[in-house]
Amino acid sequence: MAAWIEHRSVDVDDQAEALAGWEQRYEQLGRGGFRGMACQLLMADGVLLREQTNRQLREQIRPPRDHVVLAVPLAVEPGSVFDGRPLERESLMVLNGSDDYELVSAGELDLVGLSVHRQLVERLAPEEAEWLESASHQRALPLATEAAAAIRQLLLALVDDGNGMPAALDRPDREAALLRATLTQTVLLAMRGARADAVHAIPRRADTRQRVVRRAIDYMRANLQADIGVAEICAAACASRRTLQYCFEEFMRTTPQAYLRALRLNEARRALKNHANPAITALAGEFGFSSPSHFTRHYRLMFDEVPSETLRLYGDALRE
Repeated sequence: MAAWIEHRSVDVDDQAEALAGWEQRYEQLGRGGFRGMACQLLMADGVLLREQTNRQLREQIRPPRDHVVLAVPLAVEPGSVFDGRPLERESLMVLNGSDDYELVSAGELDLVGLSVHRQLVERLAPEEAEWLESASHQRALPLATEAAAAIRQLLLALVDDGNGMPAALDRPDREAALLRATLTQTVLLAMRGARADAVHAIPRRADTRQRVVRRAIDYMRANLQADIGVAEICAAACASRRTLQYCFEEFMRTTPQAYLRALRLNEARRALKNHANPAITALAGEFGFSSPSHFTRHYRLMFDEVPSETLRLYGDALRE
């Protein structure tokens, strides 16, 4: 039977676990206290969902296995990027459960979407299924304004009514009928509204620049507690300092140095949350900050709380 779930969070790791069946990792990049929300109408073969976040984030995403996801932004800050493509209010995001994706939000992000098991996709008309398969390779498909608005209205109306739906969806055939009808209507609206000037693949040069960023981030993550700088990151990314800077500004909306500091702060916060009483002084040195005061200043700017507040909050949670 269908179930309605609402989840609110003040922590990016907690938010990353909010969507049922998704594998996600979030890193907070923007300064200030985090607020997130996720609503889901869970059914046997799919889910209607809405997710809101309020800070600049990097999200690593894998949808549920054997699912296809269609989602549109209700609100998105300029400069946001989905898998190497600009993410705009008129973008249709298409994801497969067999692939990994990356989303960098430039600030507030509000998404509404539909995730369905692939067996429902196979029941679409042949031309609809073929179109959807092609769209999945484009990742973020630009739509005409009217088409994007119609899809937003359709999905948002269903999610807004989701809290009262489980009683009406008391049989598997009713769940399946709702999912099939919503999928078909969403695909038809997108087919009719796909812009003729849409690019059908990420340009080769952009793909190359994106790989530079991924190599750099992989190196940073593997060396969060090491004394590394831009020179070492450039060597690992096989890029010049100027190229590295340009690529990070293009895809991450920040500098390599600021991104490394954000990674270290996120990891330090995880250490504070997961241990009953870690020494903050030792933690500051462990993650490359010159002094506890330097660490605390950047920590407060990023998370709108000092390390001792995080430790007290999650220490109390562990003791409950």
